[in-house]
Amino acid sequence: MEDTMQGNSSPNSDIQYDPSRRTKFLLMGLLLILNIVIRIPSIPHEKGYDSFFIHTLANSVSSFGVANWWINWLSVFGLYPHSYSSAVPFTLSGISQATGIEMEKTILLFCVIAGLFGIFTAYVFAESIYNNFLFKYTMSLFFSLAPGVMLFTTWEVSTRGQFVVFLPLFLYILLKENLNIKKYILLLACFVFIFSTHNYAFFLFPISMIYILLKIVQKVKPDLLKKSYLNYILTLFFIAALIYPFFGGLFISGGSRYTWVIDAILTNIRQTGPLMLLIPGGVAYLFLKKKNFKNIFMCLTIILLAPIFYSHIYGPFVLILITVFLINIAFNNLLKTIANHKHKLLTLGIILIITSFVSFSSFYNHYRTGDSDAFWYMHESTYASGIWAKNHIPENTRGLDTGFETGRFFAISEGHPITISQDIANLVYGWIDESNMVVEKTSPMSLDYYFDGPYHLKGSTFMGSIEWLKYTAKDISSLKKFNYFVQDKYRYKPVDDVVKRESNLIFDSPRISIWKLPTD
Repeated sequence: MEDTMQGNSSPNSDIQYDPSRRTKFLLMGLLLILNIVIRIPSIPHEKGYDSFFIHTLANSVSSFGVANWWINWLSVFGLYPHSYSSAVPFTLSGISQATGIEMEKTILLFCVIAGLFGIFTAYVFAESIYNNFLFKYTMSLFFSLAPGVMLFTTWEVSTRGQFVVFLPLFLYILLKENLNIKKYILLLACFVFIFSTHNYAFFLFPISMIYILLKIVQKVKPDLLKKSYLNYILTLFFIAALIYPFFGGLFISGGSRYTWVIDAILTNIRQTGPLMLLIPGGVAYLFLKKKNFKNIFMCLTIILLAPIFYSHIYGPFVLILITVFLINIAFNNLLKTIANHKHKLLTLGIILIITSFVSFSSFYNHYRTGDSDAFWYMHESTYASGIWAKNHIPENTRGLDTGFETGRFFAISEGHPITISQDIANLVYGWIDESNMVVEKTSPMSLDYYFDGPYHLKGSTFMGSIEWLKYTAKDISSLKKFNYFVQDKYRYKPVDDVVKRESNLIFDSPRISIWKLPTD
């Protein structure tokens, strides 16, 4: 197969499959239906824990009409202490206020829309690399139904999810051939929007620089990008980028390096699916075949992102587009093999691959195994507790809680009472005084600079003092700043005994109890 600098051939370019317009619409329609059906909830309420934190911030925007965490212009992007990326909370609040739908159902609607949006962003991204319908279609299939994408687009809102589905759109705009002002305006708008979504947007800087530098090389010395030895250089850089963290300790925070690598592999399989086994084939094809400009760009982007594979928290979601892209290359090469040999067993194998992938994603979208099976979504009793508190506890009252399930309660009750939450919500609801925050700069040489922002707080945290109180309170007088106590029965704290001894129980459920603290 011959590729040129301006070519746009696909790994399955030998497959003469160009369906009619009607067939394309039918296939895309069936993919849309599958994405909707697989996201129909099998649980009664919202899932996750971070989701309820976003839920709480969205509630605050609806209640106050402003983002109370905006104390610096960087707060809009979550790059200032006690702030958070604002795009998702504002979007949820706007949908809820415009439609009159309660926030929990708004989150369900938002997630489904984001999941469907991912079909089209993956499609146009694939088109910018290989303009072949089959390649574009399978890219949309594998990306939109990848477990890591499904995780945050099925009734569990996370800013990571919105970043994941918008990243393909950014790369599509970046790789557009037409160099005009509209492209750069749209690219800038997309860049700012993604930055207001999640701090993962820092990765857009080096990715953009790769594109710019390649364009300069292509213009100044185009023959350099056609050299045959470029394949081997890129391959060596990829291997070096992949193994450096293992020896250098980057993203490895403790324990055995071998155990860490095994866990990283399992974590990535969990978020990408069993088709991870096809990645070596995709890597070998992409790095060793003759290249055009976009192939080289993708190789350099993969080299740049390879080390984050070792990050169990961030890696799978930053890499999911890349891993699906590599999987898709290998999968389309399998289709090419079938087209050439037309063997029934090979065809059956492809059907089993797709079926196993969809089944894997569906299982982890609707079930959990092990210890997490008991708490991966909010149970009915917690929801009922929140609704009762919303209707019976006055506004602007203060509450102490035991944590964990009470974070879900706080989101559903819409701050009735206002309990201690994460520091951002504590600032929003008045527990933390902005004037008492002592802020320092973080060194750009630290990873915290890119994942937590260029500033950090100096001194002890408010949350630390509250946790200390939960363990050291001796009598009810030490809780005089609180009006209510919200207890998660599955999470014992010593303060439970103090409250039970000297307070009145006003609401009880299998999971949540609410106590009225004495006013004197």
